[in-house]
Amino acid sequence: MSNECTIAPVLSLRLEAAQRLGCTSRNLDPDTGYLWEIRRGDVTCTLYGGLSPLNDAVSASVATDKFHAGNLLSRAGFTVPRSTRCLRPGRFEPSSFHEQTGHRAAKTFARRCGFPLVVKPGHGARGRDVTAVLDDQALTSAIEQVWRDDYLALVQEAVQGIDLRVDMLDGECLIAYVRRPLSVVGDGRQTLEGLLEQAGAAAEAACADPSWAALAAKGVTLACILAVNETVTFRGPVLNLNRLARAEVVALPPSWRAFTQAVGDALGLRHCGVDFKISSLDAAPETATVIEVNASPSMLQIALRGHRDTVMEGEEKIVEAMLEQARLRGSQSA
Repeated sequence: MSNECTIAPVLSLRLEAAQRLGCTSRNLDPDTGYLWEIRRGDVTCTLYGGLSPLNDAVSASVATDKFHAGNLLSRAGFTVPRSTRCLRPGRFEPSSFHEQTGHRAAKTFARRCGFPLVVKPGHGARGRDVTAVLDDQALTSAIEQVWRDDYLALVQEAVQGIDLRVDMLDGECLIAYVRRPLSVVGDGRQTLEGLLEQAGAAAEAACADPSWAALAAKGVTLACILAVNETVTFRGPVLNLNRLARAEVVALPPSWRAFTQAVGDALGLRHCGVDFKISSLDAAPETATVIEVNASPSMLQIALRGHRDTVMEGEEKIVEAMLEQARLRGSQSA
């Protein structure tokens, strides 16, 4: 790796994998470390943030649009959450998409499906602005929060079950893990904020969690010191490793591997991360609900939770696939 050492966090593992595989790298954006070139021999690849170059532009764009991806998966026979979309007023001409503009579609959807509902950006990642809501007022607020950064707010039914995440590359499972609610256990010395930091969770995420109001009503604060074996659990309905959750890596049964690959194939993706709600890994995969598909999955958070070796094996496979794709394109254009 070059001595221009600014590296965007999302690229740190991929650049390390490239170095392990004998690549040289060049930082093309020294201010942010977001754009890099890697080279091995006469083969060159571009790394643009966390975007995966293994998927074509149309497939990646469709997967990034959660509403359209859900429609395609539903047509392919997969179970997806019932959803509606709310477009930010002013984003399109007043005569366009009238029924989807504003809060109207969400209110109609809530009357039909009932609460709780989940509101999320139509194009977001890492759990940003994903909120579970229990009434009309919270629904309106969550939609407007999404509109600050995204013109499309997606409103979905809240699906019950266990959170399963599977990252795939060309039919191979790179890693699979179950997300569980985060619990911290007191030692009589550390504050709750310190225990959260030790668990890899941000204090602001704890305060934003739906569980916080009940904890605060009991007198719990970030500065309080938990007694030995006193446990605080954050049971918010939205689990994400970038927020408040813990991960349990699992061995993925062959039937689930094939099913996850079929999800990726339905969207035309070589490299993807699929989020499911399941009852059990012992259940038939066809009983799962596909919550969303990520066309550029990051394994950074699971690496930070003690599974770095597995993640690095996967990152090396991703880099090898990138180099091979670049080599084939070069030979075809020669």
